[in-house]
Amino acid sequence: MEIVLVQMAAYYPIRAVSKLTGISPDTLRAWERRYQAVQPDRSGRGRRYGEQEVARLRRLNQLVHRGHAIGGIAVLSDDALDELLATPAAPTEVDKRGTALPTDLLAGVLSAITDFDSARANDELTRLAAVLAPKDFVYQAVLPLMREVGTRWHDGRLTVAQEHLVSQMLRNLLGSLMRLYRSSTSSRRMIVATPAGESHEFGALAASMLAAIAGIDVLCLGADLPAEETARAARRSAASVVLYGITVVNDRTLDEVESLARAMPETTTLWLGGAGVASLDLSALERPAVVLRDLSEFEDECRRWSLVR
Repeated sequence: MEIVLVQMAAYYPIRAVSKLTGISPDTLRAWERRYQAVQPDRSGRGRRYGEQEVARLRRLNQLVHRGHAIGGIAVLSDDALDELLATPAAPTEVDKRGTALPTDLLAGVLSAITDFDSARANDELTRLAAVLAPKDFVYQAVLPLMREVGTRWHDGRLTVAQEHLVSQMLRNLLGSLMRLYRSSTSSRRMIVATPAGESHEFGALAASMLAAIAGIDVLCLGADLPAEETARAARRSAASVVLYGITVVNDRTLDEVESLARAMPETTTLWLGGAGVASLDLSALERPAVVLRDLSEFEDECRRWSLVR
């Protein structure tokens, strides 16, 4: 008797596909919903992806990392994607932290900023926000843009006015994210500010965006705010957390942190984040503070906060 072996098709749930492709589940859902990048099977247990869909997603992810917009390549056939992958990758710039920046992804925004064309710069950022999932937008577009603008300002290729233009655009984006993700039932309220004498607000804006995406009710007060004003806002808004962003330490920074710690409501927790925190001697603080070394730790702390009842 002849025995015939039939190989069953392999199917993967979304979390397995995320690990296989390096694409977050949120991004996978966004690519499917907005661009029909793949069409997985649906079952009572959720999405099921076959080998063909996994292979296609890998191609798309490679091209996105080269700087191609997902909205432009999601409609292409697998053969067309292979042809694109066979062409030389677009040149990249490397920031001071060693992170490769896809110049195609940010070229339009940076060109518009250089020309003081705020309308075009806003359009470019809006396009990136539509293409990428919210967290990916922060990490793959907003943060690289912040670092590149900072580098170009330091090198003299951008002016202070152009840096301020970027800050204004990002504040507008933050407002949009807050309106989109604000929960009417959220009991988590956070104030974000930088101390008096601290004019760098990019980090505070990035943290505010991630907090808004996480469903936290964020009040971003901006840069260079005296401690008593931040404390007053915490009292009036009944904020549970105040995040102080510290990038550059000056002769006022520690005094501002200590003043804020004294003036804040007892029920409010103080979080300190930014590159400058490590150089502060916090031993004299009259209350404990949560020290966050980077945005990853900030997100972890936000998740822990969400579990507290």
